[in-house]
Amino acid sequence: KQLFQLSVMSNENKVTFGRHLRSDFFLEDKYIPLNHGSFGVYPRSIHKVLREYQDKTEEHPDRWNRIEVNPLLRKNRELIAELINCPDASDVAFVQNASTGVATILRSFPFEKGDKVICFESTYVNVNATLKYLQDIGQVELISLSLKYPLSDGEVLDILRATIQEHNKEGKIRLAVLDAIIAQPGTVFPYEAASRLVQENGILSLIDAAHSIGQIPIDISSFDPDFFVSNLHKWFFIPRGSCILYAPKRNQRYLHPLTINYKYSFEGTEFEQEFWNFGAHDHSPFLCVAADQLFPILFPTLIFNPIEYRKSLGGEEAIRDYIHNLAVEGGNVVAKHLGTQVMENQDKTLIGAMVNVEIPLYPKTLTDAQVSSQFIHKIIYEQNCMVPAFKHNNKWWVRLSAQIYNDLKDFENGAKAIEKVCQELSI
Repeated sequence: KQLFQLSVMSNENKVTFGRHLRSDFFLEDKYIPLNHGSFGVYPRSIHKVLREYQDKTEEHPDRWNRIEVNPLLRKNRELIAELINCPDASDVAFVQNASTGVATILRSFPFEKGDKVICFESTYVNVNATLKYLQDIGQVELISLSLKYPLSDGEVLDILRATIQEHNKEGKIRLAVLDAIIAQPGTVFPYEAASRLVQENGILSLIDAAHSIGQIPIDISSFDPDFFVSNLHKWFFIPRGSCILYAPKRNQRYLHPLTINYKYSFEGTEFEQEFWNFGAHDHSPFLCVAADQLFPILFPTLIFNPIEYRKSLGGEEAIRDYIHNLAVEGGNVVAKHLGTQVMENQDKTLIGAMVNVEIPLYPKTLTDAQVSSQFIHKIIYEQNCMVPAFKHNNKWWVRLSAQIYNDLKDFENGAKAIEKVCQELSI
């Protein structure tokens, strides 16, 4: 099997990104990959790390699960804590994905009768479903806000501020669920300022940052959220499913894993132990943050650590700059081809590495649900491409993701694929 060799090209120490990096991944040759945001991918060499840890589990399950895995998990959490500027790795836990992380917080939090929770219509569907469940069983009352993009960050904060003033007169708003990057539309949300705003009004902030690590810089210490969840498998090249849940010690008493284990402590003093030992589970994706020392010894020319791999490409800032600029330029290419527009505000704050483009889709006989389903089926099986189509503010849009293995040619080809599907569905 092919392993990842350092395949970056440099000119005066500047990395050249683009489609030549596609060989570092398992992507099919003719696939037009413009949907990295949904599931992510990871380099070939990390696949070997994943399999090696899975093999270690099977060679001696008792030794591995009872003794050896916990120190390795700690090491990996320390690296992630350093990445997001969290001073204490014991405030970081691994969970399978962001939906699990947010559900863990919401379903273990000790809400009291009359408590209200702020959320948004654009909050991720699984998170909104969890909130609806809590409302249905009488645990919370929901205050759901509608955001019609494009909006400026100031407009978003004004809507949030007005909502707090209207609904928090008795101090009943207990929690606000805030995105860092909204899934649909794929826009950056002013999460740091929003978190400070709700906290100033005695409201706890829960940041659903599913798309964040690897796409935008995260500095936990700079805004001190009450809860924070971010996938590692979407944008940070870690195998699925891997995600972090951050809770400062002041709030750990509120949280317990969905599967309660023998380390349960009502006071939250066993937070770290509760979250690593939640039953028989494949921890291998979590361990891929830091490759075991065995790998560099056996394969000195290969890079197995995603952090080191990203450093070899120029580091986090270089990657962020490339994928952001490509999203901006690629979005313009697609919008020009389709004769439409990119979703952006005057301050140019909405685009991270995902860009939303309006599409000329005018179905006459299909429901919105049928359009979304048929769009996905057609663009995957007939065009060998993928971008999700969704309706927002009475218009149809697609969300396109830019990654280090993409270039403008992908967006040009994607525009043609999108146009073809729109034509077929506008009947």
